[in-house]
Amino acid sequence: MAWSTRDLADLAGTTVKTVRHYHDRGLLAEPERAANGYKQYRAEHLVRLLQIRRLSELGFSLSQIRDFEPGLMVDARGRSGQGDGAVVRDGGRAEEVGEMHSALRALDAELAADISRRQQMREGIAAILDHGTAMDLPSGFGEVRGTLTEADRGLLLVYSQVLDAKSVASLRAMLAEVKSTEASREFQSISPNASAEVRDNLARRYAPQVKAIGEKYGWADLLDDVPRRRRRRLQQAIGEAMVQLYNRAQIDVLVRVEEINGTAGEDRAPAESEETSD
Repeated sequence: MAWSTRDLADLAGTTVKTVRHYHDRGLLAEPERAANGYKQYRAEHLVRLLQIRRLSELGFSLSQIRDFEPGLMVDARGRSGQGDGAVVRDGGRAEEVGEMHSALRALDAELAADISRRQQMREGIAAILDHGTAMDLPSGFGEVRGTLTEADRGLLLVYSQVLDAKSVASLRAMLAEVKSTEASREFQSISPNASAEVRDNLARRYAPQVKAIGEKYGWADLLDDVPRRRRRRLQQAIGEAMVQLYNRAQIDVLVRVEEINGTAGEDRAPAESEETSD
């Protein structure tokens, strides 16, 4: 019994266009034609088409599939066989099998990374649906969502690019705590035209809180694992963001906080993180 192109496509769960594409790429042999010119596909074409689909589902490219020999088996150690489990020892064959084994390992790594990325996407969506977290925030910040300002969100996004999951969780806990302080609330609402006396008074009350919370959560150590060059770029980006997102009174308060806590000449991350937390 012979099948038409449409029949073959239906049996394989694909489309006529795909079958023709496989012909053009040299993956599927052309069948014989009947006297009327119509193609006559047989069982071997269906099997080959199903093999192509299977390898494609695994992630192999069409170029790789074209070179794939039907029936080739690869065991856990990268050896080859032909369905009966016999190991092929031919030198050229062994090289081909080694390449296939490496390709499978690479595909597996890509799939693992993709699964991890998609799981993170799901967790982020769940946080938005369950807690109402802003969609532009890293996942897990639902508990502090109502107290985050535009500056907070901007700096959080910058930090999330370099901090690992544990550090981001620490930052989240730190934010939740620092946001509960009266000095933090005053910092958020301070007028850009506040007097020097008001700014100094706020800085003196805010500095000990910033220092205590930073030490509690080990903020000074969070960036230790970030390469020095990247850490400098991060700090520059944070500095630029602060200038644009905070008003002049807030920036002055933060500078005073650093001076009081003795961090003015050091890495700016601890104070900046607290700024974030204000």
